[in-house]
Amino acid sequence: MSTPAGWYPDPSAPSATHDPAGAQLRWWDGGRWTEHVHRNTPGPSLTKAPHPGPRPAAPHDPYAAQHDPYGAPRPAYPPSQYPLPGVKAIATPDGQALGGLGARLLARIVDLLLTTLIAVAAGWSSLRTMSTLYAEALEGVSRTGDTSAVFALLENAGFAAASQTWTLVLLAVSAAYTILTVRFAGATPGKLLLRLRVRDWERPGLPSWGQAIVRWLGSDLLGQLLILWYLLDFLWPCWDQRRQALHDKMGRTVVVKR
Repeated sequence: MSTPAGWYPDPSAPSATHDPAGAQLRWWDGGRWTEHVHRNTPGPSLTKAPHPGPRPAAPHDPYAAQHDPYGAPRPAYPPSQYPLPGVKAIATPDGQALGGLGARLLARIVDLLLTTLIAVAAGWSSLRTMSTLYAEALEGVSRTGDTSAVFALLENAGFAAASQTWTLVLLAVSAAYTILTVRFAGATPGKLLLRLRVRDWERPGLPSWGQAIVRWLGSDLLGQLLILWYLLDFLWPCWDQRRQALHDKMGRTVVVKR
């Protein structure tokens, strides 16, 4: 169901979220936002189209809210229709501001450092075995000049076992760190430090177990298996209409400011 043509608070203007009555208005032609803008001030001009011609007829919109004292309607779009086509959201449907891309980047760096430190402590034995075998292989190369000793590590049972153990430790630490903190605190420590929080796009509150697990699968697990996926997931919020990464879309979540 389309929204009737008219002047509405401009979703691209930051003031639209905090002060709808005094926000900039933008003309919605019934199918898309136009380039015509107007300040929300008293006067009959708010109900006129920017170009001469009859106002297009539109069916009754059950989601439209009451008109404000100035005559400009304040539509309350359902979450599935927000943001409108061609407009990037600056907040969730209920008005909570979305997290900035810079803050999300810093939060990810903090989380990466913390998970690495925890994994190193938990998997120190495996790392020591791998480093010892690698050092021995390098020493053999320096003595004989034969570099095949380094590649032979891939066939070394001890090195392979230590490598597999280290990989499992990384995944276990990443899963526990991310899933538990998102489920019970609504954010990882890095996000908490940067005053960010993870929530469902349509409603506030803590993410469900399913959402926390799916976010981890789409971010950390697939990211460790496929470097291209990791890069796409990392960059996706830059152009996404809701600033969602790919793992956010999988879990139907969004990162907001606390």
